[in-house]
Amino acid sequence: MHTLLLSDPAGTAPNEDAAGVLGEVAVMLDGAGLPQRFRAGCHHSVAWFSHTLAARLLSRAQDPSTTLRDALAGAIAEVRGLHEGECDLAAGSPSATVVAVRRREEHLEHLVLSDSALLLHHRDGRVHRITDLRIDEVVAAEPSAEAVEARRNAPGGFWVARHEEQAAEQARAGSTPLASLASAHLVSDGVTRAVDLLGLHDDSSLAGALEADPDGVVRALRHGEEALAADRRPRKMHDDATVLTFLLDRG
Repeated sequence: MHTLLLSDPAGTAPNEDAAGVLGEVAVMLDGAGLPQRFRAGCHHSVAWFSHTLAARLLSRAQDPSTTLRDALAGAIAEVRGLHEGECDLAAGSPSATVVAVRRREEHLEHLVLSDSALLLHHRDGRVHRITDLRIDEVVAAEPSAEAVEARRNAPGGFWVARHEEQAAEQARAGSTPLASLASAHLVSDGVTRAVDLLGLHDDSSLAGALEADPDGVVRALRHGEEALAADRRPRKMHDDATVLTFLLDRG
């Protein structure tokens, strides 16, 4: 199994994405770039949170007897313990999306929390995107940023990794036979913009392009963001873009 990692920051600010591989486990976290008023209780940066949580999750997921959900819950609790004594987490703290995979025996296990994505490229050419779009549903339904924030990590709302361990139970989890897979791509929504915002790819062509030329994908993505008409530009013209690829058919 070969792995490839590319992470392109949106600008000069610290990259709020975090990704890594340890043994049979890979993780990709996308720190949520919330307005400061929604994380005012914590002095730590979004990048600190996503990078620290990624490291703890990678470590905890090494135990094959621990489910990925339990590994994430334990990692969240561990990171909470690092700063709850000096931060008022109830007044708001950083958060992140999570994608994790683990090769175990003859299967690839996965966990996805919030709107980052896992692209599973099957040997027969099919590409299956696994993601959690509850945040998009909430954003579409609510009239203000404050109303959206009130539904973060709340029943009937949407869930991200923050300081609540129960968020791990809300993650999408499952497994896929390794024999059916050619590759797997853990991608931040900065990468899936190529499909969802810019229309440069569909899921299948994106997976193929990430295998062939991930640098080219990011170059085209940045050009497409710059070329968007003003009325179509998202709140952030550029977003951190990260892909971690497992090439499963190369041994």
